[in-house]
Amino acid sequence: MAPSTAHVHRLSRRRPQARGLETRKRLLLAAEQRFGAKGYEATSMNEIADAARVGIGTLYHHFPDKRALLLALIDDWGDRELARDRRTDFFERYLGDDPRAAIHADLGRRAEGLRRDGGFQLALMQLADRDYDVRARLDRIFQVRRERLRDLVAFGQKRGVFRRELDPLAAAFLIQNAINVTATEVFVHQHREVTPSVMLEALTDMICRYVLEDSA
Repeated sequence: MAPSTAHVHRLSRRRPQARGLETRKRLLLAAEQRFGAKGYEATSMNEIADAARVGIGTLYHHFPDKRALLLALIDDWGDRELARDRRTDFFERYLGDDPRAAIHADLGRRAEGLRRDGGFQLALMQLADRDYDVRARLDRIFQVRRERLRDLVAFGQKRGVFRRELDPLAAAFLIQNAINVTATEVFVHQHREVTPSVMLEALTDMICRYVLEDSA
């Protein structure tokens, strides 16, 4: 029996859409890598198209200009943050048997990620001071992270390892800002008075003294 004509038409309509989504992902990845390596201002649309192995016309078909591409990248990052796990079993695995070690390991992973391949995030931190749209989108991401951190604090209180008198949202706000300021000073402004490893230990100690029931 010959295949249904309607079925063939539906498949033919899906393929260009799938190809378009794949091309868009390649363009976003190429832009993230180039912005991270060279900075936003120093990167051209031609470089991004070359890195993604597409023609410049294809790039402009998906993104009308470099700014639209930048904002789409931040939105994509925000969507990934929204999709991250907030379930109780995730918080249980995160804290484990040694909350202080878990906090130290988490901060260490964040620092190593920024040092190794966080060029794009560092570029955004620099842009945020002078670009309202970048700042607004980063604020959305930080809000999602803050809410997840709030839920973690509340879970730790129920487990009896975090101080019960803490307000979870206020604690999340203070911890997040301490992390952001430290990351900005160490990786963006590149202050060298204190080494990153010493800063990591000090930040871990400060957070643990604030949140843990027994932090002596």
